[in-house]
Amino acid sequence: MKILYLPHKYSQQRQREKPAHIYPVLLAMEATYMRDQGHQVYWDELEKIKIAQKVIRDPQGIPFLNLPKPDRNLTKAIEYAYTNGNFKHHPGTYIQAANGCWHGKCSFCVENGKPYEVRPVDDVIDELCELRRMGFQEVFDDSGTFPTGKWLTNFCEKHKWIKSQKPFYLGCNMRMVDVDYRLMKAAGFRMLLFGLESANQETLDRIGKGTQTEDIFYIIKAAKAGLEPHICVIFGYPWETEGEAVRTLKLVHWLLRKGYAKTAQASFYMAKDGCNLEHKKYINKIYNVWHYPNFWFNKIKDIKNTADLKYFWRSIKEGVYGIKGCDTK
Repeated sequence: MKILYLPHKYSQQRQREKPAHIYPVLLAMEATYMRDQGHQVYWDELEKIKIAQKVIRDPQGIPFLNLPKPDRNLTKAIEYAYTNGNFKHHPGTYIQAANGCWHGKCSFCVENGKPYEVRPVDDVIDELCELRRMGFQEVFDDSGTFPTGKWLTNFCEKHKWIKSQKPFYLGCNMRMVDVDYRLMKAAGFRMLLFGLESANQETLDRIGKGTQTEDIFYIIKAAKAGLEPHICVIFGYPWETEGEAVRTLKLVHWLLRKGYAKTAQASFYMAKDGCNLEHKKYINKIYNVWHYPNFWFNKIKDIKNTADLKYFWRSIKEGVYGIKGCDTK
């Protein structure tokens, strides 16, 4: 069968609110799988639509653990390697060590209720070694949540040696939990994306987040270990008051001003129980952190090499230090 894959700006997004030019790694894994099954696969070639017997734009749900590593030449990964705000070091690309989220209970999330499937550590390490050989400098793992426990320790111990041979940087989606952040730093991790969601415990309970407000300690712990936390919050919960929305805004500003969070983003709550349109204004207000001198002091203090300086300058041009221009979900 002749299959045409036509990725779009939402193919790797968990929310439809904000399109982003992100390498659709899961779709690429499926395309590689279908190619390996003997099908004629075309990737992002609109002119092939006349001969294609099937057109695919989103992942079809092929069992995750049956999928191979994506053929990044077939799926043109290099075309995504310089456009994404997640990467300080270019070229960059995405992988998925797991599918789903090991918590999997957040009411607003597409990972809710999905089985959590994790690839073997050595399989992920092999893929990262292949990416190094291809010349990629930074990789973001787009699993709903990166594996923790013994899997994480084993992974870090193995990748720590590989990273020591030549600088190579990793990022991932992370829950606010107590892990060895210093070991993650030693293994080459740079940016960790934390879903903070709200500063209000009632909201965290109602959305099934499974965290406590004091768990921001783990964001601080990650920052003190030398990692670069990126935090995500949501505005527009229908049950939150104006004061509660402002409390979340102030927490974001505080984490950014103190340098515990390096970048941040805000989304709007869209679920079956409605939303609070009046609170949509707070999404843009997170950018007002640029008014605070200590925010800039910490940004300048973080500049330690040429890559940091280039990232700092690029981020200023895109928005307030990457907060406005970041493509992270």
